[in-house]
Amino acid sequence: MLPVALLYRHISVVLAVIVLTALVLFAPASRAADAQEPWTDMAYPSFRHQADTAFAFGTAFAQDHAGFIWMGTQTGLVRWDGVRARRYRADANKPGFLPNGYIQAMLVDREGRLWVGTSAGGLARYDPGRDAFVTIGTGPQGLSNARVSALAEDGDGGIWVGTGGGLERIGADGRVYAAASGAPQVAAASLPQGGVDALLRDAAGGLWIGTRGGLYHRANDRSPLKVVPLAAPGQSEPAVILLRQDSAGHIWVGTRDRGAFSLDADAHPHRVVARDGSLALQVGRIFAMVEKSPGILWFGIEGGGILELDLAHGRTRRILHRADVTDSLYDDEVQALFRARGGQIFVATIQAMSVHDVVPQGFLTIRTIGPDGAKMNAHQLLVRPDGRVWMGTVGGVIRVIDPLRGEVGVIHPRADATGGGLPGGRVLALLNGPGNSVFIGTQQGLFRSDDDGRHVRRVAVPTRPATAAVWALGYRDGVLWVGGLDGVWRLSLGRGGDLTVLRHEEASLGDARVAQILPLPDGSAWLGTRAGLARLPAGGPVELLPTDAADATRVPPGFVSSLALDRQDRLWLATYGNGVAVLERTDRAGRRWFRRIGMAEGLPDSGVNKMVSGRDGAIWLSTDNGLARIDPATLAVRKLGEAEGVHIPTYWGDSGALAANGDILFGAPTGLTVVRPGSLRQRHDNAPVAVTRIVLGERKLPAAPFNLGAKASAILTIAPDDRERGFSLEYTALDFAAPGSKRYSYRLAGFDRDWIDADHVLRRVSYNNLPPGDYTLQLRSSEPDGGAPVQLDVPVRALPMWYQQGWVPALAALALAALFAGLMQARTSLLRRRQRELEAMVAERTSELRATQARLETMAYGDALTGLPNRRLFADEIRRMAAQVQRDGVPFTLLLIDLDHFKHVNDTLGHDAGDALLVEAAERLRHAVREADRVARLGGDEFAVLLAPGSDAAISGQICQRIVGSMARPIQYGAVEMRVGVSIGGAKFTGEGNVDTLYKAADLALYQAKAAGRNTWRIAGPVV
Repeated sequence: MLPVALLYRHISVVLAVIVLTALVLFAPASRAADAQEPWTDMAYPSFRHQADTAFAFGTAFAQDHAGFIWMGTQTGLVRWDGVRARRYRADANKPGFLPNGYIQAMLVDREGRLWVGTSAGGLARYDPGRDAFVTIGTGPQGLSNARVSALAEDGDGGIWVGTGGGLERIGADGRVYAAASGAPQVAAASLPQGGVDALLRDAAGGLWIGTRGGLYHRANDRSPLKVVPLAAPGQSEPAVILLRQDSAGHIWVGTRDRGAFSLDADAHPHRVVARDGSLALQVGRIFAMVEKSPGILWFGIEGGGILELDLAHGRTRRILHRADVTDSLYDDEVQALFRARGGQIFVATIQAMSVHDVVPQGFLTIRTIGPDGAKMNAHQLLVRPDGRVWMGTVGGVIRVIDPLRGEVGVIHPRADATGGGLPGGRVLALLNGPGNSVFIGTQQGLFRSDDDGRHVRRVAVPTRPATAAVWALGYRDGVLWVGGLDGVWRLSLGRGGDLTVLRHEEASLGDARVAQILPLPDGSAWLGTRAGLARLPAGGPVELLPTDAADATRVPPGFVSSLALDRQDRLWLATYGNGVAVLERTDRAGRRWFRRIGMAEGLPDSGVNKMVSGRDGAIWLSTDNGLARIDPATLAVRKLGEAEGVHIPTYWGDSGALAANGDILFGAPTGLTVVRPGSLRQRHDNAPVAVTRIVLGERKLPAAPFNLGAKASAILTIAPDDRERGFSLEYTALDFAAPGSKRYSYRLAGFDRDWIDADHVLRRVSYNNLPPGDYTLQLRSSEPDGGAPVQLDVPVRALPMWYQQGWVPALAALALAALFAGLMQARTSLLRRRQRELEAMVAERTSELRATQARLETMAYGDALTGLPNRRLFADEIRRMAAQVQRDGVPFTLLLIDLDHFKHVNDTLGHDAGDALLVEAAERLRHAVREADRVARLGGDEFAVLLAPGSDAAISGQICQRIVGSMARPIQYGAVEMRVGVSIGGAKFTGEGNVDTLYKAADLALYQAKAAGRNTWRIAGPVV
């Protein structure tokens, strides 16, 4: 028979489990449905990955007071500044190194000290003044066991240390004490064998201890240690390996094989049960936990990715790796989770470190759809009157999506659509028609569907081939507009659905390939073609608007990708390659005056895919490099990219829609972006600026003393022996949301008059031969769209040479005046005269030598025809970049470029024409690449581009596309138009191999591009 106390304990645990299970499984469900927002349950968390080997097998995270992220791994320690990793390796035989490479626990205490617990080397404390570690090992004055698994502050300036032997304490004096000694104290004898694996000091000052034999708690420094029972009756206590406290004060417990528990204010345990029926939170190993946002918890589960638990709504969902989604979880072995002060969630898995930014509001990313989790490819979007969204795909499938419930229907193409149903091929246009019908433009003709998509039939346009592609659709006041490669058709829609041709225009449009139709209330319509813009009135001739690339008041030439009207009924048009234009006015003579908005005005890219006029009055648009918002009143552009929460870089043309609730949808090959204009917030830059590397003379200095607050406490002192070499300093903003988007500048106050822009990749500052004196090195970072910059001030002091000190000239003058006054007076005039003559001679010779040197350098390193760097300078630069990769591990990409058919130009038009073509080709290359990229001419019609370090495959592809596109335009030479294309071969250098193997790989890729028909590119894999 059980004792009464034990029986009461078992009954309490069972009741708690039953009550919590009921609360999580049933009660919140109705509230969740009421509070559910459109698209929320389909939104996919996006991650940015760092997959370098330094980040493999992560085990723990911490963030120091300066803002750096420290990641413990099974092979050492990594410090991350958002751009570069600094790796600290273990060597027990070298002072200052980590004693052991397997990191099990980390803690930054309230004094800012970083403590590191290792698997077999004891405890280490980072000394920022020396950029080294101090080891506290085992022995008479050390720890009793070398395995340090857990760390927590003791509230008295020291820390608790959980080891393989139990619990110990390091006091504020740095000495090791037994757990039962002094105050605060714990009766260590009451803890079970096997050591301490988890520690937590809660907000009230209580201490929680996780062991392999269960959970223990002490309410305060003077309270006794008590057992906290977690097991059900008849079971042994679980091994506790994780302890966390959320913002509501609840304690969360992760176990080795029995899932997770939560404890209320009275320390009563509750079993955490997932509503999806999975047992991950009941029987799985909980490696990690973090509070993503108030009330939403992420659990890292062995082999099970991340399980998200929404406490307020009682919902759970799995976050797993998907091979077909590049920004999904890198792999499912989640070892550690951590929330940085900026709000970003850091995830350590077996293969990588990943970052998820929860701060941005106003954007949702939908990657998959349907019960089978199919990858979303939103080529066309249509919002129906009932709020559902029809999504046309490249393969001809139309998915019907309820923003609250997900996919509710699928319209599949039929192999034989002659008797009804959709044909195979791409869906090109979707349009709401009368009577809740939907018109569908396809590559095989025009179709019409009922509201639920069950009955789809072909619609015949009189005198038009039934299978002619339909690229654009419009409907207003009983008139249907159909656009294709054969012009535009204005059709009357009868009651039975029959069509009558009212008008057909083709040749009069200037370009018969109609891509956009915007019907107007007066019966007219704006028509966008692949070459420009036209207006078709209800009666009368077509108005063909002239295009002019050079005149910004005219319609820009090119493919019109989208048309829209703002609240003032002004026409907006977007193009592929020439940005946006808005019709500002029409004068009395009928001349249309446009105003252009391009990259110079703030657009993220000149290739604009879709415009949507939002309920907020703004024009929202998708581009080939993210999204943007334009204020029609001021024409101010706001870029919207990864820092703001836009995780899809490239979108489909003409894929976008305005939802009934004001949400804006943009479709992409890799998913759907949902914009919530009312939730969008301006990003505020508050990431601290930090020094990451300092070299003075030939010595590397610790950077940490210069990162304490907005003004460094240490002074960078330049001794006379170091003046010639000076100092070199690297810095960055510790922004883990979008570090690549920052702008950097610096100024040495007291020496520089103006601010100097720093390279956004290197962010390096160098000064030498500074005059003696005190200076302040001001380091800044700012957001691209403005805002107050964040600044770090570093004091700099240049010490004088001995002869520059004040007493030396005074003493010398006094001695010379007393001994040689008469002689000096006589010789002074002679010496001054000779000095002036010599200075004039030296100045003249120096000027000649400088001019000669400048000419020689230009001849040696520059291409005389194009002004680009030549092969020699290119060889120096690629070797320098390869050496840089060996040091910091950031790869770069080499592009080799040949002009197609250049020999034909030389043979037919002569070498003068060929030279003119090379000069223009060089100029277009300069404009096609970024400022950080390097362009060179290797000889003949061969060029090369070195892409800046950090350029991934997507960026490389975008740059290659811009180069090919820039060369597609004809080059005018007198009365002759010269046309050439380019073939591009590229290869990425990751540190393996050498420059020769990199060049060969790029050359082979170039050969493959030429073999593929020229005027294209191929990128080889990483060089090995």
